[in-house]
Amino acid sequence: MKKTLIALAVLGATAGVAHAQSNVTIYGIVDTGFVKETGSKAYMNELVNNRIGFRGVEDLGGGLKATFELEKRFNLFNGATRGGAGEEFDGASNVGLAGNWGAVRFGRVNELSTETLRTLDPFNQYGVGGMFESPLRSARISSTTRFDSANYSGFSFGASYSLENQSGGAQDDQANGNAGYAVSGKYANGPVVVLANYNRAANTDDSNNWNVGGAYSFGPAKISLAYEKTKVKAGLAALGNDDYADPVTGDAAVEGDYKNVLVGVSYKIGAGTINASYNHLKTPEDYKDQKFALGYTHDLSKRTSVYLDYSHTRADSDRGLDDDKINAVQLGVTHKF
Repeated sequence: MKKTLIALAVLGATAGVAHAQSNVTIYGIVDTGFVKETGSKAYMNELVNNRIGFRGVEDLGGGLKATFELEKRFNLFNGATRGGAGEEFDGASNVGLAGNWGAVRFGRVNELSTETLRTLDPFNQYGVGGMFESPLRSARISSTTRFDSANYSGFSFGASYSLENQSGGAQDDQANGNAGYAVSGKYANGPVVVLANYNRAANTDDSNNWNVGGAYSFGPAKISLAYEKTKVKAGLAALGNDDYADPVTGDAAVEGDYKNVLVGVSYKIGAGTINASYNHLKTPEDYKDQKFALGYTHDLSKRTSVYLDYSHTRADSDRGLDDDKINAVQLGVTHKF
């Protein structure tokens, strides 16, 4: 009995030494609330994507570290997993290395163009107030190698490369197969932020988008401006795939250029923040759509907040929609851990 206890103690001590320079962080977001839009009954939905994730770092010595991330996303109001069949870690699933030079990750990662541009949207591209989304950009991409540089006096850059024909979906038709790549540059120092991105999405007949923008903060206020142009090629439009959708109707994107302008304002007042934005979208059919958004977020603590957002979308009357003026309200609570 004594020998067993001693052996277990030695084993525990050895394991402690082996993992002394490693750590794993569990994190997550739980969020839900109510949404009411013109022409529909109230329903439950999220503002920020619900998730639970695991991040790990191991010190390899000499300034080099091994990293990994696994993130599962789900609907809080019904417990359903987000993502397609078998996508247990829709949020992220990658492994990589990091050092003084930056970091490189392999697997499923955030798309650079989306990750950076959304920071200029006061609503962070979430909920009813979020900006019109490009038909091409995705929040996350698979089979990708992504590099992020270190910060050099406010300057940073990133690049990614995605293999073609990997997910097996309709968009992977060989006629539309192409590797994807992206480059991103950003300057953030003091009150000034300036950024630019170029992205060619994988398996899209070489369809691409680019965007530029910036923000300036003064006192409790921040103003932001962004412009984005998306080119949908004929091969992608011919697939009729709703994964690449018109930002207003949700129908499959058509061939041509989508041009989007965003103006945003945020103002901190006490424990809350007032957000407002204006969006103007021009489609390949020369439709001109507009969106006005206004919202308030109140921080109950560093981790918990409540929000109330409103948006008014004016679709071009030539679209022939049943409702070309859509009002939407979203109310809910977010907790981060």
